[in-house]
Amino acid sequence: MLIALTALLGQFAMVLTHRRVGKVRTRPDPPVLYTGLCLLGTAVGWLGIGRPEITWSSSVLVLLSGLLITAEAADATAKLGAPRRTANAVCLLCGAASTTWLLPEPLPYL
Repeated sequence: MLIALTALLGQFAMVLTHRRVGKVRTRPDPPVLYTGLCLLGTAVGWLGIGRPEITWSSSVLVLLSGLLITAEAADATAKLGAPRRTANAVCLLCGAASTTWLLPEPLPYL
């Protein structure tokens, strides 16, 4: 859960930085590639944490933070001048991090 929260705060920081620098007034539609990579990252994260049970309350958090906000953050990353692979990595890693909302308790420290 803490991993997802940290990733979500980083995504909000990236989007707000882009909006302040770019003076964007309307929300542009994120590219289809970012949406697909976010879904792939979410699926890999779900498999990586042991395929926990999906409930309605947690699935909404996963979809909001792992798909909508992550695609917007990746789009903001690309428009701020980062290499394309960085935006793709944001999609995959933040999508995978969002699946920790599904866990009943936080991951233990290693």
